[in-house]
Amino acid sequence: VRNSGIDIPRERYMCRKKRGRIKLIMVCLFLSGICLFSGCMPSKEKEEIQEEVTIDFTVCHDENLPKELKQLIEEKKEKPFKLSYQTKEYTYIATGYGQQTMGGYSIQVKALYELENVVVFKTTLKGPNPEEEKEGVSYPYIVVKIQNLDKTISFR
Repeated sequence: VRNSGIDIPRERYMCRKKRGRIKLIMVCLFLSGICLFSGCMPSKEKEEIQEEVTIDFTVCHDENLPKELKQLIEEKKEKPFKLSYQTKEYTYIATGYGQQTMGGYSIQVKALYELENVVVFKTTLKGPNPEEEKEGVSYPYIVVKIQNLDKTISFR
């Protein structure tokens, strides 16, 4: 092989050629990685970029629930459940944590907000304080009432 008037052994020429290809492949992989990680956000992060609008809600006790909703909760309360129920004016959002081995549990609403096309409802089950522990089985659940928004409910 001749290069600029200098004779280069064929083996050295091939090694240079391979190194050049390897460098090119490495640069392409590096640039692809940069594009992939900087340009693509997971869908959860995209959702969080949307404007969150906090929703006013009322925690409902059994006596204030529609009869049909009470019946649904009674049927589902032994296992964890998530459901929504709509009337003309309100949407009721319910989350149950299933059968627990003792009483004294509480449920905290962490967040209730709306995004462009969904209502997000986040809750947490709080264990009983040692002085509040009660003997027997319990079925902790919470129902909140909001103005009817005609949006999908996302439970988290």
